[in-house]
Amino acid sequence: METIHFRIDEETKRLAMQTAKRHQTDLTKLMRQKAEELANEEREYQKNTHAHWLEAEIEKAIDRCENGLAHFIDDSESHHRMALLRSKLSRG
Repeated sequence: METIHFRIDEETKRLAMQTAKRHQTDLTKLMRQKAEELANEEREYQKNTHAHWLEAEIEKAIDRCENGLAHFIDDSESHHRMALLRSKLSRG
């Protein structure tokens, strides 16, 4: 686990400690809970951002297919191309 240190003014600390007391816990536990909530919020944001990006990419691919702009290759051609790429990469 990591440790977080920060400074706050006395009034903020006093009020936060009163809140912790009212919730029958300590300030450290409340701060940890708040940090976990923020982390979960960020995870959800990142997940949704990726989902929107992925949906847009899928839509673009479908549009290319529907407009005849997509070029498909068969399995043997894809293996041949990958072999060429591997060869180029191994040579540097």
